[in-house]
Amino acid sequence: MAIDSKRSLETAALIVGAGSGQRFGRAKTLVCWRGEPLLYWAARPFARSEDVSRLVLVVREEDRSGAEEVLQRLGKSGSVVIGGATRSASVRAGLAALPASARRVLVHDAARPNVSMALLSRVLAADGPCVLPAMSVHDALHRETSEGPQIVDRSGVLRVQTPQRLDRELLAALHAASPEAADDGALAIAAGAPVRYVHGEEENVKVTTPEDLARLEKIAGDVRVGHGFDIHRLEAGRRLVVCGVELPADRGAVGHSDADAACHALMDAVLGAASLPDIGYHFPPSDPRYAGADSIRLLETVRDLAREAGWTVAHADVTVVLEAPRIGPYREAMRQRLADALRLSKDGVSIKATTAEGLGPLGSGQGIAAWAVATLRGRVE
Repeated sequence: MAIDSKRSLETAALIVGAGSGQRFGRAKTLVCWRGEPLLYWAARPFARSEDVSRLVLVVREEDRSGAEEVLQRLGKSGSVVIGGATRSASVRAGLAALPASARRVLVHDAARPNVSMALLSRVLAADGPCVLPAMSVHDALHRETSEGPQIVDRSGVLRVQTPQRLDRELLAALHAASPEAADDGALAIAAGAPVRYVHGEEENVKVTTPEDLARLEKIAGDVRVGHGFDIHRLEAGRRLVVCGVELPADRGAVGHSDADAACHALMDAVLGAASLPDIGYHFPPSDPRYAGADSIRLLETVRDLAREAGWTVAHADVTVVLEAPRIGPYREAMRQRLADALRLSKDGVSIKATTAEGLGPLGSGQGIAAWAVATLRGRVE
């Protein structure tokens, strides 16, 4: 079968992100989007693909440690190398790091964090030594000149994207003379190599300016909302932990873990939005491993479970019902704890507190309760 012969050719991916990001205002590779660097999202589809055997992340020296953390989280065999002053120089640096067994190479911009698995599959499946994803131009094109505006014929004009797939031998030959070009497809065309186009995607946005991040947020993925609730009894001699912060109190919450009701409510909200089982399934109270467990660590695990299911937390809203002590003096520390656990900015976390106005067990100070709402964004796959 033709597809089997393609898969017999080992394929490696170069994720190139060594630029200075002048138009963005700073280097973009480790800029955070949805709780992870752009580099993470750009490389993730390649890490997930069974047809890609190795990742090479090409970055600036200043971004090496961050890129190494990204590679570790992706869980794919690979390496981090330092790029050059130009894109072509960075591709050459990545090529030099590839094993001889890699006969096909995918070259992708680290500034394109929203590649779908469907697009990657089209690029991998197409025949030819050079495969480029591209989109037609539908808008009218004008060119400003010293002689006045000119109309540009848009028929046959294509917007070329990455990832671009080239045979290793061809890519090495194109770069042997150290040429410079906007991308590797341009080098192939200049050299007269055969080029095959496949359909690209509007969602495959390249982040060049800060406005591109805002545009990407509007078009990328679905949005889901989850709700969670938890309640714990208060007893003397126990710690009172709320949103990862221990509060001074005569009585604390009773539970198998640290009984952080707010964290537990938020964990269930995240799991619910991702359509995953609740916290009792993942962290059963009968399991001695979770006796006295730090709920912030459990929240980090829930965050990762949601990401494995294709979802990232975009916002968390928590309401705590507690008679005493007052939450106000600790609110900012709590927001930071939750933000760090979810890999959000602090602006992505809201914490509110109220009392039960003396009504019922909560109003008499016998317990603590929390409600949480989590907003998750999904990936275009």
